[in-house]
Amino acid sequence: MVKNLEQWINELIKDKELWKFYKSKEFRHLKEEVLREQHYECQECKKLGKITKADTVHHVQHVRKHPSLALSKYYTYQGKQYRNLIAVCKSCHNKLHPEKHKPKKDIFINEERW
Repeated sequence: MVKNLEQWINELIKDKELWKFYKSKEFRHLKEEVLREQHYECQECKKLGKITKADTVHHVQHVRKHPSLALSKYYTYQGKQYRNLIAVCKSCHNKLHPEKHKPKKDIFINEERW
């Protein structure tokens, strides 16, 4: 990995290879640590009084927007510390990233919808 995290992530974004960050040893270890610390419980479901198994972590400060925080468990805003990585289930992670789930356009072949 490039010594400068922010530079490396920006290069991955430019090359459309951000997935390499999520497969990196550093992130995989951090992800496992966060899941363990948060007892593999989805923090979003927990807010609603439900206990659901978490299988991933969500960056509150999105990696594309804040690459310098990509490996940070916490971030500071106006002098207060907040969690940057939260354990979530797949369903909640999808809700937290609606931009990744744009509806697919219908395909028309010979005026028929497929």
